[in-house]
Amino acid sequence: MVQSNNSPTVPAQLFLHAVKEVKGCPLSLRTDCGTENGKMAAIQCYFRADAHDQLAGENAHQYGTSTRNQRIENWWSHFRKMRSHWWINFFKDMCSSGLLDVGNYLHKECLWFCFYRILNEDLQKTMTSWNSHHIRPSRHDCISGSPDVLYFLPERSGGVNNLQTVSSAKITEMELQQENDEGIEDNDCQEYFHYLMENEEIQHPTSPKEAFNVYQRLINIAV
Repeated sequence: MVQSNNSPTVPAQLFLHAVKEVKGCPLSLRTDCGTENGKMAAIQCYFRADAHDQLAGENAHQYGTSTRNQRIENWWSHFRKMRSHWWINFFKDMCSSGLLDVGNYLHKECLWFCFYRILNEDLQKTMTSWNSHHIRPSRHDCISGSPDVLYFLPERSGGVNNLQTVSSAKITEMELQQENDEGIEDNDCQEYFHYLMENEEIQHPTSPKEAFNVYQRLINIAV
């Protein structure tokens, strides 16, 4: 699992995961001009490429200005207030107390090892909560209803399903290409922490408090 939000591999992997899950890609994909979107744009164009319709691939992706991203930027602000601010303060407190040194490679690897499952579960709960809440009717350009229902049953609100079917062969090809481009990730530290967990008979944490305690214990053993 890639641990950086700056690598083009990250949005590309997430995009591939979504395409594989729904067995199709969007009719058109729009991103800003950030370099992290390059791979995702190329994959989208490849999925939409058609020998009988050359324009389908050429028009499958378009770049736009980041100022057009108001809705998603507004959501990130909401998400920070709703959830991520708690985690930011949690890790800041670890730094202030001297338990975490973000300049120390071992500390960062141990932090990832102890918390990534907890963080992922927290994100999944946030996603489920957000996608099931009800959007109220508005005089603005906004359709009311539950996001999940609007997505899976667009015809109920006058929408159109523009999912473009992608063959499993194409998806597999792009997954293999991603692995070749990324290469084998150096995960010696993660394997080392797995070894310590087994050797010390430590259970994997299921809460932030447990993850914090496991982090302290592993760091004390490792240094």
